[in-house]
Amino acid sequence: MVSLKQPRMRALGVVAMATVAIASVAVPAAAQSQAPAASATLGGVPEGCVPGTTKKIAFMLKQQNASRYLNADIPFFTEAANAAGYEVLVQSGENDAQKQVDQAENVITQGVDVIVIQPVDFNVAAGIADMAAAAHIPLASYDDMILGAPHAAFIGRDPKAGGRAAATAVVAAAPTGNYALIGGDPGQTGSTQFQEGYHEILDPLVAAGDITIVTDFFTPGWKTEPAQAEAENTLTKTNNDVAAFLSTYDGMSLGILNAIEAAGIEPGKILVTGQDVELAAAQAIVEGRQFGSVWPAPDEMAKRGAAVAVALANCQPFEFSRTIDNGAGEIPFAETPIYLVDKAAMADFVCQNPWQNPIDDVYANVPDDKPTC
Repeated sequence: MVSLKQPRMRALGVVAMATVAIASVAVPAAAQSQAPAASATLGGVPEGCVPGTTKKIAFMLKQQNASRYLNADIPFFTEAANAAGYEVLVQSGENDAQKQVDQAENVITQGVDVIVIQPVDFNVAAGIADMAAAAHIPLASYDDMILGAPHAAFIGRDPKAGGRAAATAVVAAAPTGNYALIGGDPGQTGSTQFQEGYHEILDPLVAAGDITIVTDFFTPGWKTEPAQAEAENTLTKTNNDVAAFLSTYDGMSLGILNAIEAAGIEPGKILVTGQDVELAAAQAIVEGRQFGSVWPAPDEMAKRGAAVAVALANCQPFEFSRTIDNGAGEIPFAETPIYLVDKAAMADFVCQNPWQNPIDDVYANVPDDKPTC
C-alpha cells in the first residue's frame, strides 16, 4: 500500500472546490443500471456491479493539444476500446476545471457505461467522482489521481517515480550546486507528486550541504511563459549560478532553455529536464541543449486505461499493481511505466516509438547522429 496524502495547497493556480458549481444531474435509465463506483471492491470489481448497456465510454482529458494526447492517449485508447465494441466519447477540458465539470454532467446525462477522467484539478474532480457514483457509473482517474473521493481505479504512472528518475540522473551528472524545481500545475498530482519525487532524492543532499534548492515553483496550466519568467528570476537572483533546472513538462523546459540562452549561458552547461519527449525537446536533447525528458508511456497508459474501462463496464476483474490511498480510501492502482530519456537513450526511443516523433525531425540539426532503426 502506498499513501498518497493531500499535498500542501498553494494559492497560485489552485481552483478551490467552492468556486466550481457542480449541479445535480438527471440520471438516464441506462446509467442507473450501474452500481456505484464508490462501493467496496473485490478484485477490482465494484460490489453489486451490473454490466452497462450503452456501450459508451467517456474519456475525459484535461486537454488534448500536447503531442502525447494526439499521438498516443486518444488513438491508443480509442483503438483498444473500439476493438472491444465500445464507442469512445473524447472530452477535452482545456485546463478549465469548470468546463470539465460541465462535460461530466453532460456525459452522465447522456448515459455512458464508464468514465475515465484525467482531472484538471484533483479537488474539483472529487465532485465529479461523487456525481458519477450517484449516477451508478464507475469512474477511474487517469494519469492524475483524484483526491478525496472514492472511485473504481487509478490508471497511470507513479509521478513520484518520474521525479526520482529525473533527479537521480541529474544528480549523477551534477552532484553539487544550486537546483531549481519548476513544477506543473499545482492542482494535479502529476505535478505535485512529481515534485515530491524530486525532493526524495534532493533533500538528503540539501541536508548534507551538497545541493541548495533556490527555486521550488509550480506553473499554472503547465504554461511556457510563467516557467520562463521563473527561470529568468532564478538566473538573476543567483547570478546565473544554477547547476540544474528540473521541470515536469517539455513546454516549460523550452521556456527555461529560452531563459538560459537569453542570459548568454553556454548551451548544455545547465542541466534541464522536461516530460513527454515532445519534438522540440527531443531535438534539444540530441543537440545537447537539454539533458533529458521523462517519458510517461502514454501509449501503454491509454491501452491499460481502455482495458480497465471495458472490464468495469462488464463487471469483470481487472489487473492492478497495488492500492493507493487517495484520502478517501484505498484505490486499485493500474500502474504503467515512467522513465527518463536522455541523449544516450534517444536513439532506442525514436526507433521504438516512431509514432511520437519522426526520426528525421528529431535529428534534423544533427543528421550525422541519426540512428538506423
